[in-house]
Amino acid sequence: MAQREVGDTSHAPSSGATVKPTGSTGRDRSRPIQEGVVAAFVLGWHVAELFHASVPRSRRPPQASLDKLPGIGELDTLSRAGLLVAQVQADLERAWRSVDRAQPPPDPSPVRSLLEAERRREGELQQAVLQLHRQLLVALTAADAREGKAYGLGRALAETVLLSDAKDPDSFGSQFAPHRLANLLGWLADLESAFPPHAAEAVRQSLQAWTAWVEAPTLRLATDERQQAPDWTSWFAIHPQKSRARPVDWGSARDRESVTRALHRQGQLWRSILSGEKDCLDVLSADDYLRAADALLGHIRQLTLRFLRRFWVTSAALAVILVAVTVTVFVVHVTLTVVVAVVTAAGAVGLTWKGAASGLGKALTQVQRPLWERELDAAVARSVTRLPRERRSTGLSAEPEGSGRDATGAPPEAQRDLPGCSQEIPRSDTHTAPIDP
Repeated sequence: MAQREVGDTSHAPSSGATVKPTGSTGRDRSRPIQEGVVAAFVLGWHVAELFHASVPRSRRPPQASLDKLPGIGELDTLSRAGLLVAQVQADLERAWRSVDRAQPPPDPSPVRSLLEAERRREGELQQAVLQLHRQLLVALTAADAREGKAYGLGRALAETVLLSDAKDPDSFGSQFAPHRLANLLGWLADLESAFPPHAAEAVRQSLQAWTAWVEAPTLRLATDERQQAPDWTSWFAIHPQKSRARPVDWGSARDRESVTRALHRQGQLWRSILSGEKDCLDVLSADDYLRAADALLGHIRQLTLRFLRRFWVTSAALAVILVAVTVTVFVVHVTLTVVVAVVTAAGAVGLTWKGAASGLGKALTQVQRPLWERELDAAVARSVTRLPRERRSTGLSAEPEGSGRDATGAPPEAQRDLPGCSQEIPRSDTHTAPIDP
């Protein structure tokens, strides 16, 4: 049975490196990202993974293979739990040093000691992690409300993925319930300026897309996948047609696997852009920029039409006078006095129009950048959203040939052999009580 893949745990920055935005475009990319908030978010995510990890109660020595060096995804569950504890420690140090605090941070050593023990009682490890979680929640919130909120966001967003089980379709309704979604969306809005540019708004829109999917679960048809990369110069690349889909058959193991893989990959993408591991603009293609530019031009066109409707008298008068001047000069051949009179009237109206047009230009200058940033938010949200799609019966990828990606959009062996791309520790089925954000 394939292991759960939410983790991608060591992928998140937790070594103390400062998170910095990259790239040359985007929302004020020179503004500082609050490292403590990002570290608290990643800390909450890792604590949630550790709490729901299915760790054996006895310490069994792993059977090491000498054929090749193992990747993180090939480590035994106990070793990966130890890795999570190490990441929690690193995240905690980053979050704690961002603000001058007199009190020492909570100590995760009791959890580490339990992992190193020969035997553990059932639920003992979860109890220790729960105690650590309570200490972290109180300490971070008391020291900095934003860090406390970011910690809660990381925990709640991770559990949205961890506790949604395709074998229990009702669990999706619980995790994407309106009250949970409202909390998550509110926290993302409150912390938007502390996260990397475009990350919080993209995750907000992606969450809303998943909520709509939960209300009517479908799988995108494998036959609907394009076998070749689209021509981005075509109209259809800018205005893609709606994908075909069919309802999810929850009794089908293949459909459940498709939903599980898509949600786990989605969790990895949410965490990676919020943590700053992946720059949001790196996920955009030429098609995405074209669609964003097309939408921006649509906004500018709407604003121009509103301007013309507001100054319709001036616009109509100027148009009439221009026609009159043309007819007078080139058709009627009237005297110079009449021409001067008409031109003078046109000049008067032209001055009024010039002032109005100057106001339009200033308005467009003010709104163009914010509108472009919001279109980039939407473009990033579309790019990182991985709704479930049907798996091909032949087991072949639905991606264009040579893309190197499987049916979930993840690179092959992404959960096994690539450094920093671990599989998530299987969650414990004995601890699935819903936890409200």
